[in-house]
Amino acid sequence: MLETLAGRLKWEQTGAGIRFDIPARRGVMAIFYGPLIGVCLAIASLHYWVLMNAIVSDDARSALLRFGVDCFAVGVCVLACWLLWTLTATTILTIDPSQLRIQRRVIGVEWDTRTFATRDVRNLQYVPPTYIWALWTDTNPNTSKIHFKVKNKTCCIASGITEREACALIDRMMEVYKFPKDNESDYKAVAR
Repeated sequence: MLETLAGRLKWEQTGAGIRFDIPARRGVMAIFYGPLIGVCLAIASLHYWVLMNAIVSDDARSALLRFGVDCFAVGVCVLACWLLWTLTATTILTIDPSQLRIQRRVIGVEWDTRTFATRDVRNLQYVPPTYIWALWTDTNPNTSKIHFKVKNKTCCIASGITEREACALIDRMMEVYKFPKDNESDYKAVAR
């Protein structure tokens, strides 16, 4: 059974390892964009339905209108995918003494899986959020993450994680396997 680790993170013991559920950060914008997108889609659908029924025989106007409807349909698909990703995306991190596995899921369907040998993973670090370029006084919480090195590649997990969640996650991961560091930098933060 999943228990709360910190914030939005959940975890459970799995034999010799641990499994973490890391849901995507559901920002405030999703609350506003969802209803706004629904209203806009309803209005645009009604408008294009009326226009499609009013088409008589003007081929140029008909082709232009059909192009507009096609663009609208593509926009609807893109927005629906964005909304599904925002509301249902989750990362499953499974770690045991021999491997670290990262699964990304949307609507419970596996989207991407990466597996690494734990002996190849090193330098677990929390990367704090970056400043918003237009507002030098505020940060974008979605830019924080945990990154680590595997051989000569840098990989990232847990986008939008808070520092408290990251520290709890890294501490729990270190209980399963003592990930090495290349230098004496602290695991908990990277300089901005």
